Amino acid sequence: MPGGQRAVNKDDMDQNKNELFVITGGASNGKTRESASRPGASRQLSKTVNLVNQKAIQWLQSRAEEVFAQVDDSLFTMAEKAHQQEEQDRLFHAIRALRVELGDLVDGFCDGVEERFREPRNDHPDEEGLVSEASLKSLSLLNDEDLEQQVAIRTMISNVKRDHAESIAALSLRLDTLLPCKVYDDNLPLGPAAICAAFADALEDVDIALHARMTVFKKFELHLVNRLGELYDSCNGLLIEQGVLPTIEDPLRHRNRPGRRPSRQASPGWQGEGAQAQMSPDGDGQAFQAPGVAGNPGGGYGTAAMAGAGTGGMASNGNFAPGLMPVGSGAAPMATPALFQQLGQFQMSLPVQSAPAGQLINVTELLQEHLKASNQSASLHELDSEVIRLVDMLFSFMLEDRNLAEPIKAQLIRLQLPMLKLAVADKAFFSKGGHPARRLLNEMADAAIGWQPGENYLNDPLYREVSAIVDGVLAEYDDDDQVFARLLESFREFSVRERKRAAVMERRTIDEAQGAARVEAAKARVAAVFDALTAERKLPKIVHEWLTRVWSSILFRTCLKEGTGSGLWRQNVLTARDLIWSVVAPMPESSVKMRHLLPDLRKRLQEGAQSLALSAGDQQRLLGGLDVLYRERQKLSERVESERERRTRERLVQELRREADNVVSIPVAEGMELEVLDEEPGAPVDEVRDLPANVKALPEVDEIQEVVAKAAVGDTASAKAVPQDDDHWQQTYHLKDSWFLLRHPEKLPMRCRLAAIIKDLDQFMFVNRQGAKVGVYSRQELAQALRNEEMMPLEQGPLFERALEYVVGNCGESKIAISV
Repeated sequence: MPGGQRAVNKDDMDQNKNELFVITGGASNGKTRESASRPGASRQLSKTVNLVNQKAIQWLQSRAEEVFAQVDDSLFTMAEKAHQQEEQDRLFHAIRALRVELGDLVDGFCDGVEERFREPRNDHPDEEGLVSEASLKSLSLLNDEDLEQQVAIRTMISNVKRDHAESIAALSLRLDTLLPCKVYDDNLPLGPAAICAAFADALEDVDIALHARMTVFKKFELHLVNRLGELYDSCNGLLIEQGVLPTIEDPLRHRNRPGRRPSRQASPGWQGEGAQAQMSPDGDGQAFQAPGVAGNPGGGYGTAAMAGAGTGGMASNGNFAPGLMPVGSGAAPMATPALFQQLGQFQMSLPVQSAPAGQLINVTELLQEHLKASNQSASLHELDSEVIRLVDMLFSFMLEDRNLAEPIKAQLIRLQLPMLKLAVADKAFFSKGGHPARRLLNEMADAAIGWQPGENYLNDPLYREVSAIVDGVLAEYDDDDQVFARLLESFREFSVRERKRAAVMERRTIDEAQGAARVEAAKARVAAVFDALTAERKLPKIVHEWLTRVWSSILFRTCLKEGTGSGLWRQNVLTARDLIWSVVAPMPESSVKMRHLLPDLRKRLQEGAQSLALSAGDQQRLLGGLDVLYRERQKLSERVESERERRTRERLVQELRREADNVVSIPVAEGMELEVLDEEPGAPVDEVRDLPANVKALPEVDEIQEVVAKAAVGDTASAKAVPQDDDHWQQTYHLKDSWFLLRHPEKLPMRCRLAAIIKDLDQFMFVNRQGAKVGVYSRQELAQALRNEEMMPLEQGPLFERALEYVVGNCGESKIAISV
């Protein structure tokens, strides 16, 4: 074995044990992992994730082999020092078992980590210190043995998370942008819990004593777990080289572990201090926990336990401890004007005491702190409490909305206090659909729906404009609603300019795509004409040149300008058919038709060549080549006609002779019979002959038109077929100017809009917010992308109204009037 392979020299180890050691040790040394190269292993991972996976597996395999080498040495030393034969036998048994299973142990451990890349899971021990049942379900040793192992694993995990918290958080954030599911510290594929669980799973089937098993875990901790910082630094460095979140100083990325979004079927209520906001489902970044997130009023007072603060609106009550009191507790409720004034003070001090960017403000917590500082106690009026709850729910929904990128959401969330002030001052605010504050929020959200944050997004015009508008609201709004109307007008002017620029770019993109589609469709339709006319037919070289050099261009130009339903298109298709018929028609039966056809055909061909501006020399050569071909066919036709007349006369002579022989014997001149019988096989009639019975006649123009209408364009062979009764296939017929989240396995999610349906190719073109093309899908490809959730439709409708719909569906009955 690597680092620990040696001969067993103990007297109580027999020759079979030595042979077993050599065999198992050699086999283990030479064994290579094949699981990492299995087709299904890396195919499910993106290129960047696969690089991290391979790097991690190499590191873990090397460390695991070192662990078992050290285990072998330690167990052998322990066996030498054992005083009892039974203990010594158990240790030697463990040595043999580990050596025999070495290859499977290392592979099983690496495969377990690899599997967690494809299906991340939470292997973190629960609050009671027990290892997750899903990952360590089989560690059920007798009596307290399982507890000892679980305690050892939990201790290892805690130590790693304490010592390498920053590296683990950074790696979680980076992998979260690459893997399809949500990744955080506890389900990180390379987290200490995942690595310990994978190692425990690999070791569980090895039948060894507890003493030996704990020795394995001690060496595992010493030579692998304690060195995980090297792995995390290496993987983070690799991802930085690949351009995945090269810097995580942006406060948008500093967030705690996400929780679960409140169920839309259950009443959200207030959840206490542990409530967390879920991430945006598009994978732009992790959500984060904040004291002021919706559903988390803090202080543990329940739904109506909202407090008020201020001077003149609250009466101190000696029967209550200073701070927040529930509604109905007897504490004097804070007057609405006083609450409005206190919210204004919070708004003015927001830059100083606000939560990190992108988090909701915990109004309850702010009021509680103010009350305690002023040694007062108070509650809220029931309607004010309800307003605060509704506003929290509204902005909680906005925080989770996947339509918007995280930096834009972080700016819009800053409007929480101004909106709350509006709703506190005017309880009918939620029923005023045309209120300028609602329209301002909707306008900014609508303008930013397709916005993608770049590396220098702080200098992006839209981001700067949204930030300026939000700063203006926070600085200027006190009790005059006209602030929102003025800022709304300012933002609309900016938005109109931005959309005009994007519209110009988008129009160019669509025109270019449609032009390319028309060209591709025209080529396919011209090819369909020639395929129908020339299938299984060998044509003279001069005719082939006419078709490929001249008439294909004529048909292509006609298809683009006039379309395949025009009379000119039919006439040009007929000319191509007549040209081919003129050289494959049976002769001399078609001689009469040929004499009537050729003059007109020659005229049409000449006019076509002239319309392409061919040189006079080329025209003369092409027309002259056809004249030579037709003269040769005419001469051959005449020879065939003459030969047929001669044969007819000979057959008449033979028939007369046979009739005469019945009456009187007529002497036969020498050589006559030979002359008559031998000429037929050698007659040169095979050069021009009727079409064989198995050769199809040329299709008529109407038949060719049917083929053209069905001409296949574009390459859809790579797309897996989707049945036409499938919901996703049907969905492709109802998409109109829709926004989508495009999720590529090797790229960050991208928001794009369906800009045009290219009818010539039955393709769908998507553009970004600037009007630049980001992808073109056939109907089959789009249906498959929708089914696989690679293309996910974004929710339609104004942001504020969609948030209200969420509130209406989750808050139950409300005393506040709400109009969506």
